[in-house]
Amino acid sequence: MRFFYRQTKEVKVYKAYDRYRNPLDAGYRVMQSDSRLVGTIAAIHTENLKREEVRRSKCVELKGVKGYFAPQELMCLSRA
Repeated sequence: MRFFYRQTKEVKVYKAYDRYRNPLDAGYRVMQSDSRLVGTIAAIHTENLKREEVRRSKCVELKGVKGYFAPQELMCLSRA
């Protein structure tokens, strides 16, 4: 009898922080610093990113807003 084990690739997911180092999570209400656009975080896509890249890359998705935003250009207004 042979047993086969499937190795799963481990994906590290890092936490995203706003420009004032407040942790961000889905459901938080945020404002973009440049355009003063206010929205609620739908998802944060940090898969396959290094820890240093999470802060500067456009990986935050807001509900009802087209496009992605970098965590360092967002300010947390309230938590869910």
